[in-house]
Amino acid sequence: MVTGKSRWLFTMASLMILVISCALTPGVFATTSVQSAELNVLYIEYPPYYASTPDGDLEGIIVDIVRRVFERAGVGCTYTGLPSKRVISRMQQGAPVASLGWFKTAERETFAKFSLPIYLNQPIGILMLREEAHRFSRYHSIKELVDSKQFIIGRIDGHSDGEYLDSIFVDHGDRTVWVAADEVRLIKMLKSRRFDYILLPPEELGVLTRNAGYPVEDFVLKPMSDIPHGNVRYIMYAKSIDDDLIKRIDDAIVAEVGILTPSR
Repeated sequence: MVTGKSRWLFTMASLMILVISCALTPGVFATTSVQSAELNVLYIEYPPYYASTPDGDLEGIIVDIVRRVFERAGVGCTYTGLPSKRVISRMQQGAPVASLGWFKTAERETFAKFSLPIYLNQPIGILMLREEAHRFSRYHSIKELVDSKQFIIGRIDGHSDGEYLDSIFVDHGDRTVWVAADEVRLIKMLKSRRFDYILLPPEELGVLTRNAGYPVEDFVLKPMSDIPHGNVRYIMYAKSIDDDLIKRIDDAIVAEVGILTPSR
């Protein structure tokens, strides 16, 4: 005869077996964070790579690439626009976020992880006013130009132009004007002669001058012999982002973009 106590013991034993079985069998009751991934993606207003549209959408060269990559990887995203310094701050604080199109530097690798390359820029040139172009004619490398100490450059505070260029300017702070603004503001300040030149890859020239309200013909973009290759851009992740998720996105990058080789 089965007593109430025996029935209770049998039920409890069955439940224990079920719990142990589920614990040893991944995916029975819940998917992992990687399987149901949702990323909070931070971006800076930086046309033509990423920019907000009047209807609240997001568009740009890198946005289009990353959307294809995330879709292939099965990763959902929410996008939040922030200034570059706040993106860095969120990463350093360990918030579970990602951000688009950053250069990989040794300093950033202390607080962030990086994807495989997602975009290779055209080689950076120096942008000057057309009426000042004759002053730059004798200089064919960025190092010659900087070492001459004849020119002042405008740069955006918190931005990197890649490790090679950053290293050239590190000892020339007295010839650098740091601007806490975006690239459009930098173009306007160049036009008003607050400095002599800025660094710019060719794909940015048309949209930035147009957004600043000036004809592109007012400027000259000169290539430099010691900048033969463009910079590589990556997705930057906080260190709290799961490595398996990053690997899944990297696999999607290879499928959508291929293997891009850093120049330096």
